[in-house]
Amino acid sequence: MRGLVVNESMKIYNRKLTWILLLLLVAIVIGASVLGKINNTDSQDWRTETTQFVQQYEERLKISELSPMLRADAENKLKIAEYRLENNIPAPSNNPWSALLTFSGLVEMVMVFAIVIAADMVAGEYTAGTMKLLLIRPHSRTKILFSKYIAVSLFAVVMLALLVACGYATNALLYGVGGTHTTDLFLNQQGQIVQQNVMMQVIKMYGLSIFPVIGYVTLAFAISTVLRNSALAVGISLFIMIAGNSMIEATAKMEWLKYLPFANSDISLYIFHLPARPEMTLGFSISVLLVYIFTLILISWTVFKRRDVSI
Repeated sequence: MRGLVVNESMKIYNRKLTWILLLLLVAIVIGASVLGKINNTDSQDWRTETTQFVQQYEERLKISELSPMLRADAENKLKIAEYRLENNIPAPSNNPWSALLTFSGLVEMVMVFAIVIAADMVAGEYTAGTMKLLLIRPHSRTKILFSKYIAVSLFAVVMLALLVACGYATNALLYGVGGTHTTDLFLNQQGQIVQQNVMMQVIKMYGLSIFPVIGYVTLAFAISTVLRNSALAVGISLFIMIAGNSMIEATAKMEWLKYLPFANSDISLYIFHLPARPEMTLGFSISVLLVYIFTLILISWTVFKRRDVSI
């Protein structure tokens, strides 16, 4: 099994497309870091700046058309800003760990690139006519399928690690190495303001993002296995991903949507205390994602094992 996984991984990394996607991810991370530095100026008077933020959030909350998610975000930021002023706690000076917290949206780029590779893992073998060559080898279909799934899942994890490593390295050059013991204000699950280690929050956010990333990898892999068409697998997966982002907002109004994987795919919402619904927890979202991951894997395995392939 290990040899099969290594072989499938070599197939992934021997493709030009793979290296194009990896280089593109690095370029996007560097670009986002530089833009963040340009748009982020250090203020000499943090109290005046924080007071201005308070006024901005209060004005934003007066907008009646504000969506539930944006309203909750403004309320949380207002709460933290007021707490800073009341307790004389300035925001930590710019450091690479704090910058990484603002890059949560880049996890979606990892999802997109992983979908592109996962969509071709099985369908590409059928298109190239090489699937029959795999099946005549002395390996079961189960091992062949799962070696492909493990290889593409490991690739997704590598991309996520590359995002964090490149993001930290770039921001370390812009802001300095930064202290590992730097703390900042966050809201816990009960909505209470607490001081937490920024580096640990970064590790938590990106570490737990593995679940939604693997979720979309599994979706693209399953569609590729069932339909045997890479283009359809990419298209359907990306459509579901884009449509799913809008479902996070809709979940606040329709309770049953919280049982769909898309409403649980943004782990950063729990870091910043912005769950789609008050009763939703990090454990709940991870459990929902795991159920769908195992279900899609089972469907892929069942179809692949029973499908006839002319040799």
